[in-house]
Amino acid sequence: MTELILSEITRMKPGVCIICIEPADEGFRSVRPGPPFGHAWPLRFPHHRGDKLQFELSVAGRIPPHIEDHWSTGVRGQTGRVSEAELLACMQNAEVAGSVKDLFGCRVSLKRRGAFVLAKFARRSICGVEAPRIRLNWEAKEIRASIVLPSGETLPDLPVVDHSWHSFAEAALAQMEGANKTQRLNRFLTQRFQRGILKGEKHFLRVGLTRPTPNVCWLMVDTLFPLPRKSWLAELRGELQATESPA
Repeated sequence: MTELILSEITRMKPGVCIICIEPADEGFRSVRPGPPFGHAWPLRFPHHRGDKLQFELSVAGRIPPHIEDHWSTGVRGQTGRVSEAELLACMQNAEVAGSVKDLFGCRVSLKRRGAFVLAKFARRSICGVEAPRIRLNWEAKEIRASIVLPSGETLPDLPVVDHSWHSFAEAALAQMEGANKTQRLNRFLTQRFQRGILKGEKHFLRVGLTRPTPNVCWLMVDTLFPLPRKSWLAELRGELQATESPA
């Protein structure tokens, strides 16, 4: 039995993908447990980030660059949980990079929308990075992120598949009325990041690779810290009411 800390829940049709971390010789390493059946866990996965979960894992099924993959027989139990701050500290001591090439140990090709690597050259499929600057944008029912790395390099327009961030954006849009919902949500996100969502807290994200199609893996943002807060919905609602109130 292996104990893992659940670090990410990402959107993946028709359900979600989960990523965990476990102690390694130095720091932590990522593990992606697969469900006992099919390729996705249920959309209403009953556990949360920070939960300490037990799995029976198999080494079979690992196909580079997705060396973190392990098939499992499902979650066998929960032994505890860590706080968001503790989880972030653990993830910052897992796979990390400060430049584009160091993310996956290979060249990253940039497109107008997104970026990709050639699967045969990538050494892994998950990596964390602290981002001095990041810009989020909601469009076509998904969040896109443009990221500046510590090296000064930019990863433009990556899809954000973080389940928590998608849930926040959908809840924010649901509470809005009238036209220009997308523009109002994007203005709110931009202002929060420009002013620093939580003062003194750095932006930390983990970038992952899609499955090869057929030999190309596209980059995506698996998780983004700080995580969205429920209080932001009330803050957004207050801003909307102030804007819409008659002078």
